[in-house]
Amino acid sequence: MRLLLISILILGTLSSFSQKGKKGKDVVIPQTQEDSLKLEGVLVEAEKQLILENYAKALENFHVAMEMNTESAAIHFKIAEVLAKSNEGQKALPYGLEAIELAPTNKYYRLGLARIYQSIGFYLDAAKTYEELLEQFPSEENALYELAELYQLTGRREEMFRVFDQIEAQLGVKEEITREKQRIYMKEGKVDQVVIEFKKLIDAYPNESSYKAELINFLIQNGKLEEAETAIAQYEATESTSSRITLMKSELNWMRGNRAESLKLLTQAFETTSIDFDSKFQILSNYFVMAKQEEDKMKLTQVAEMLARQYPDEFKAQAFVGDMLYQSGKSKEAVTYYLKAVDLSPANYSVWQNILNVEADLNQYDSVVVHAEKALEYFPNQALLYYFAGTGHLIKNNYKKSVRMLEQGRKYTVDPNLLTVFYGQLGDAYNGMKEQDKSFKAYEKALENGPNNDHVLNNYSYFLSLANKNLEKALEMSTRLVEQHPDNPTYLDTHGWVLYTNGQFKESKKFLEKAVSLDEDGTVIEHYGDVLFKLGEVEKAIIQWEKARDLGNASELIEKKIADRKLYE
Repeated sequence: MRLLLISILILGTLSSFSQKGKKGKDVVIPQTQEDSLKLEGVLVEAEKQLILENYAKALENFHVAMEMNTESAAIHFKIAEVLAKSNEGQKALPYGLEAIELAPTNKYYRLGLARIYQSIGFYLDAAKTYEELLEQFPSEENALYELAELYQLTGRREEMFRVFDQIEAQLGVKEEITREKQRIYMKEGKVDQVVIEFKKLIDAYPNESSYKAELINFLIQNGKLEEAETAIAQYEATESTSSRITLMKSELNWMRGNRAESLKLLTQAFETTSIDFDSKFQILSNYFVMAKQEEDKMKLTQVAEMLARQYPDEFKAQAFVGDMLYQSGKSKEAVTYYLKAVDLSPANYSVWQNILNVEADLNQYDSVVVHAEKALEYFPNQALLYYFAGTGHLIKNNYKKSVRMLEQGRKYTVDPNLLTVFYGQLGDAYNGMKEQDKSFKAYEKALENGPNNDHVLNNYSYFLSLANKNLEKALEMSTRLVEQHPDNPTYLDTHGWVLYTNGQFKESKKFLEKAVSLDEDGTVIEHYGDVLFKLGEVEKAIIQWEKARDLGNASELIEKKIADRKLYE
């Protein structure tokens, strides 16, 4: 029944008798009932195929119908429609144009033609078609909006604003049009024009308080503080939302440099429950963006702490305070809030990472291990968490646990720099377990990924010298280190000890002497005493050994060396 109705609508546009065509030639139109029924059947079949999206068959049937009635605007338009749906806009154009020529006052044909032009990128032709349509049907809303969009797309500002004015004249002030005009004015730096558009919007919708508030915020942000103050007074006279007004006054005072008054008003507004948490959070975030002085940031952090107390179950509140304290150098205090945050929402990787960074900086490796392993429950594929856990265990001399974590973690990274770090730590951990071969293999793997890693070069060369193995390689690595870091006492000690192991005592003394002058460490001073002894300077050696003993961190043989006045290795 639906197909029949469609065909009847099309047939209604056809004449049932011969007539003179617009182009001045006689056209034969079906006159008999048999011809009419035949045409109707063809059109019904064409519409059916169109609905089924069998466009080729639909097109074939519409062409048959057109041969039966060449002067039907409707049939021409249907052919254009089928071709357009088949993504053949170029082929559709002649039929769309013919439909308009046959029925110049049919707005639907013009709308269809304009959309065909749009589909193939002929935007100016589409705009011209909409303009022609609007001459006949000036209140056609869809055409007005489409035309404005086309002028925007083609960068024709003046024409676009003319259409905007036409829309507003016919349909009234529309928010979407106002927003687009404001966007363009802002791009052009015409702040006053943006304000005018706000006022037009407020006049058109006097009961919409959000437009008034938006205008005030815009005035403040663009430095029109006197106008903003006037607008706030007007707003306050008509609105009962005191907390919103308080916030406006706070921002106005901030922009005027009255920080104390601004923060007082901000705190006052935040103490109320009339503003929801998300709004408070966004407002406070904006203030932090505006704050340039550390003093201002610290005072805002106090407001953030108040917010965290006010909303103890809000993850963002706790994490935000943690971030602010962390950025201001108050790492220890930051961890307290970070821990509250992950207690509320443990599946937040960045907060766990901040916790671990702070605890590692503070040498709180008991906590590092606990929190890294806790974080791994939620992020088992994060290599960095294994690194923190493995490093924590390494520093606590839990070498087996360290190896387990580091071996597991290295599988989750392909980054060469991070792999270098993992293998470097594994070298240290295996050394702690007295598994020398595994330690040296790990160091080799580390150097494959990062051949200039200072930590690996230092430890690998030092442990090779202690093992009296591959001393040539140890010397090459330690030499590179002291060339790059000539004033690092740890690297100077390592190089001095490698030279000592190689029997180059005079050279060793030079580097160990410099290391001692830079850092009074028991191990370094004991090494210096050893090389002095090798050079026959026994009294000086004993003095250095005694210093090393008193400082601590010397070897187990230090007392025996002093007592026997003899070198034990």
